[in-house]
Amino acid sequence: MLIVMGSTGNRTLHSKTETSFSSLHDDCETPSERKRLVDALSELRNLLEEYAPSWYTEKHHRKTESALHPKKKH
Repeated sequence: MLIVMGSTGNRTLHSKTETSFSSLHDDCETPSERKRLVDALSELRNLLEEYAPSWYTEKHHRKTESALHPKKKH
């Protein structure tokens, strides 16, 4: 489930299926698309690190860092 905050501050639940996420890899074939995805993930990571919600665990941190820096040990 994905919770999206609307302009009025109301939360809306959205369901994502595995198939919609599996298409990300297929769409990420060009360097510009890959950069766009890495930039978006970096922004999200920075927000999570700054605001540190209670559900954001060390496991989430390591997984995000691993996705952003696959050759680096975490």
